[in-house]
Amino acid sequence: MRMTIVPFASVADGLPQAIVRRLRNVLPWMFVVAPIHEDPTPPEGGDALQVRQMFRLLDREYQHNELIIGVTGFDLAAPGFDYVFGYAAPEQHTAIISLHRLMHGTNGRAAEQQVQVERATKEILHEAGHLMLLPHCGQEGCVMRYSQTLQDTDIKPCSYCARCLKELSRMPERPTDG
Repeated sequence: MRMTIVPFASVADGLPQAIVRRLRNVLPWMFVVAPIHEDPTPPEGGDALQVRQMFRLLDREYQHNELIIGVTGFDLAAPGFDYVFGYAAPEQHTAIISLHRLMHGTNGRAAEQQVQVERATKEILHEAGHLMLLPHCGQEGCVMRYSQTLQDTDIKPCSYCARCLKELSRMPERPTDG
């Protein structure tokens, strides 16, 4: 499996590479950091970017064994949600995560880089699980557990539980489209 991380210009220099280094400690996949993409202009009033808008910027030819995950520093909104940490579109092999809420604690100050990398890695693993058709998991010790708050994200581990790993290992490679 190959995962391409697509950083947008709103992401701090060096952070995507640090995230990939952490991901390599968790999964035996090939990871690539794509060139930086320009963020769309945020809506007036500081509202969040819409995930579908971001997916259009990531649209390209996909390999059947490749996952694409965009990373933006802007807040994201999805249908039915004022904000999301991330959102997956399995049919497009694409997900997007927002660092906006992951980078700051409840006090509004930026978290240390190690905390930022860990949170972003958890969110990428979570969305990658959805791209591989895993549902949310009820196990406390699983990255697929639903995170509604930053504390939920901080509590869960940066790994899949045994049941989710077993499900991932059973999944055949996606067939090529067409």
